[in-house]
Amino acid sequence: MVPNKYQIEKIDINNEIAMKKVLKLLKKEELSMDSTIEEMLGIFYEEKLIATGGIKGNTLRCIAVDKDYQGGKIFNILIGELIKIQYHNGVNDIFVFTKPSAQKSFENLGFYVVEKIKNGVALMENRPDGLKKYLDRLSKDKRIGERISSIVMNGNPFTLGHRYLIEKVAGESDYLHIFVLSSEESSFPYEARKKMIIQGTKDIKNLIIHKGGDYIISNSTFPSYFIKEKTEAVKIHTILDLKIFGKYIASCLGINIRYVGHEPYCPITNEYNQTMKKILPKYGVMVEEIPRKAIEGRYISASRVRELIDKGKIEKIKSLVPKSTYDFLLSQEGKKVINKIQRKSLDRRH
Repeated sequence: MVPNKYQIEKIDINNEIAMKKVLKLLKKEELSMDSTIEEMLGIFYEEKLIATGGIKGNTLRCIAVDKDYQGGKIFNILIGELIKIQYHNGVNDIFVFTKPSAQKSFENLGFYVVEKIKNGVALMENRPDGLKKYLDRLSKDKRIGERISSIVMNGNPFTLGHRYLIEKVAGESDYLHIFVLSSEESSFPYEARKKMIIQGTKDIKNLIIHKGGDYIISNSTFPSYFIKEKTEAVKIHTILDLKIFGKYIASCLGINIRYVGHEPYCPITNEYNQTMKKILPKYGVMVEEIPRKAIEGRYISASRVRELIDKGKIEKIKSLVPKSTYDFLLSQEGKKVINKIQRKSLDRRH
């Protein structure tokens, strides 16, 4: 029950005046705005915004309570209302990334720690057995062998570079587990990416393809609004993601090696790869970096394919992707994705 003196209102994230109040409160609490927020709530006392919080997918974000109202019921009211919205949206498994200092407050409201980094971040969820159930599902696909390998990929879209990496690793392994990032931040939807990977590798028999799920954290889904420095946010995301992978996922499936493609273009991905080499061996998982496949002296990359799609040069993609990916792009489903990419690009230019 919310006391009458407090008003709870949905905040229009496209309303500049309303968002100025949100930004002011976030800044006061040493937080920044997460640009991916989909819905925002505010608690007002006599027209003053005293608490705010947002939703992105199945996560709660940008939680801030004015310091004059901290330690009381306002935080509980705010989180309770955000959870109601999630349930109304059909989201039952709810996650939050938070500072360790706020961990106790979330625990009091029925959240449980999945994993945390000292002085960094805690990943929490509203179920005590969420990770256990995920691992139970994974364990059904456990295979026995001397060399159990893994690759985590986006496949946005699936290219000959991806195919080369998978074919090479599969040839060196008893079994290869492929985790497809399931975040919908990518240009190609998860189901389309997974379909392209399956179609493009159906001749390779020792693959097990998994949905990445909520416990493999991509850079695009990790919120950094509570971390001041971008470089620090990248570091914290990397350590948290790798800790969960090594401690739980690799252990569950008996994975003893993780492969990555060499990253010549993206410094963030390259930093991730180097950190992986330091962290995963602590969990009995060795890391191998494979040189990328190149055509005419240029590395094949999914970003290059998306760039050609954006420019409408579909024919030029043929040399960069398997026939199965090219056929998908020419299908009705593929054409919808192409139109979406081109519309987004047009919107950015205007």
